[in-house]
Amino acid sequence: MSYYYLFIMIFSIIVVFSCAYFKSIKEAFTSNNGNSNTIILMGDSILNNSKYVPTNKSVFANLKSKTSNVFNYAKDGATIDDLYSQLEQIPLEYNTDSTNIFISAGGNDILNKQIKLVDASIKRLFDKYMAFLAALRVKFGSAKINILNLYLPTNPRYKSYQQSVEQWNKLIKDNSTKIGEMYNVVDIYSLLNTPEDFVYDIEPSETASSKLANLIYLTR
Repeated sequence: MSYYYLFIMIFSIIVVFSCAYFKSIKEAFTSNNGNSNTIILMGDSILNNSKYVPTNKSVFANLKSKTSNVFNYAKDGATIDDLYSQLEQIPLEYNTDSTNIFISAGGNDILNKQIKLVDASIKRLFDKYMAFLAALRVKFGSAKINILNLYLPTNPRYKSYQQSVEQWNKLIKDNSTKIGEMYNVVDIYSLLNTPEDFVYDIEPSETASSKLANLIYLTR
């Protein structure tokens, strides 16, 4: 064997091992820096509160400072019916076990009634929510689904909604495993409970943005 062919063989081996080495380093780095998990936000202004806080102080902005793999489809004022249009926008490529979908919905539906809902009305509303979650599962069967419960604003004017909010949250908790491993419950009722957590009486404040982003990041 000539020196030329020997040199080519050795050089090829070095290239192959170098590529494998740097690929493993890259994969390890990706895994360790938290970017291996994709976070998708759906729902209402609890997850899209940029209109109510200073620039770069929203829930989404706080999450972006922790990981680049976060996408926000939530809309201010969204109801349960609006979740379907948000779902249509999310690419199928995110149907993997490393995707975490976080959903906040139901609050605007309750508020839009402008009265304290009775148990039967809350149950009908929740059944509509469950129907959406079933549709979500059809499209994203591999993703992890995380459902935020509702908070109760500290302003006394919302005291009349307490029974409705608490019943809604109980339904979320009680039905979390009704259809196999349906969803994980994210408790923001206990998280946001001080006046500093709210702006305009009901929207998540800058303080709440940080709390919510930290909870979502740790839950993913």
